[in-house]
Amino acid sequence: MSAMRTPEHEKRQLLAGVTGGLGVLALTLVMLAAHGGHLDALKAAGAFTGTPISGLATFFEKLKGNLVWLGITSAGFVAAVIALLFLAGHSRAHDLAIKTVVGLAILASISGIVA
Repeated sequence: MSAMRTPEHEKRQLLAGVTGGLGVLALTLVMLAAHGGHLDALKAAGAFTGTPISGLATFFEKLKGNLVWLGITSAGFVAAVIALLFLAGHSRAHDLAIKTVVGLAILASISGIVA
């Protein structure tokens, strides 16, 4: 093992990489926040006005309906699996149930979070 490849050196490299990555993420968020005015300029120029394309509107409505059906079906499946885990006496059933409820609450409120 060379002198430069000690476990402590590798830990420092990992810490430097994580810190640098967080710095890049923070810089990216600041840049996005600073350039958010371009969307306002497009709206002022009339870019988002007019009538929507009817075929696309129908497509997205059907897609939305299918996604809602898929979400409800998968949530029911997850609830059934967690119920079976409770019945089997699994040690982490409570943890999985809590995480599932929190995840479903986030999904239910995602439109409010995005807005």
